[in-house]
Amino acid sequence: MSEERVRRTVVLPASPDEVWVTLSSPEELSGWLGEVLDLDLRPGGTLVVREADGSTRRGLVEAAQPGRSLAFRWRRLAGAGVSLEVGEATRVTFVLEPDPAGTRLTVTEESVPLVSTGAGR
Repeated sequence: MSEERVRRTVVLPASPDEVWVTLSSPEELSGWLGEVLDLDLRPGGTLVVREADGSTRRGLVEAAQPGRSLAFRWRRLAGAGVSLEVGEATRVTFVLEPDPAGTRLTVTEESVPLVSTGAGR
């Protein structure tokens, strides 16, 4: 597994609560991630995203603090019904901080170690 991290920060002209609405709504989040097919914001909840090329990513929500942060792990799948073992896992975090101009949003995606659950054996 390669050790990689991508981080971007942007200031948005909206309050943290308004930005959270975008992050927590499948319809709105689809504009950033791809077509969000499933989003359960509880820790351990699922995330399923179909990308423009037709590939799918499945993930698990690690944390969701309204108006503050969202974190999940996800993996690209080779096709429908394929195990999560296909593709490298990454963790994505969205951190929202108040800013005089609105909200400072920092998005980080980084590779994470493979954790085997024994599923699919």
